[in-house]
Amino acid sequence: MTRRGSNGGRGPRNLLRASIAAAAAAATAAASAAPQCSVSTNARLDFGTVIALESTGDRTTDSAGSFWINCNSEVTAAPRLYSGTARVMQYGAMSLPFRLSLVAPGAGDLPAATPGAPLAFPRDGTNQTVTLYGAIRAADFKALPPGLYSTSVSLTVEY
Repeated sequence: MTRRGSNGGRGPRNLLRASIAAAAAAATAAASAAPQCSVSTNARLDFGTVIALESTGDRTTDSAGSFWINCNSEVTAAPRLYSGTARVMQYGAMSLPFRLSLVAPGAGDLPAATPGAPLAFPRDGTNQTVTLYGAIRAADFKALPPGLYSTSVSLTVEY
């Protein structure tokens, strides 16, 4: 159904509507070239079964998991990654701290706030694998009872 003004649909009122429609179309076209990154959401960091023996000393238990980030070429600076999530797994009232790193298990902690750690990979619209390492110090788990310790971690990618 076409709605017409008192001037029969002709005149300045229609010109204004046409100008708004053209401006909206131009904005839509410009938005498609905006910097954009997407991230996979199914990453898993699994330490498996940890056996705490007094004879193992202060050895850490390490793990690694990976996910992908895909940034288009309009992202001009290296994306940065951080996690503000508390790095503690829970089993009932028991807590088990762990470390996160992009470098190696237990080395170079992943920042907990902006600006984050820079991610050096091509920004060409293809999936780029990012490996996230985790570490648990033996001193942190030796006194804990057996159980399934778990948590969820949120990662933030800034670009």
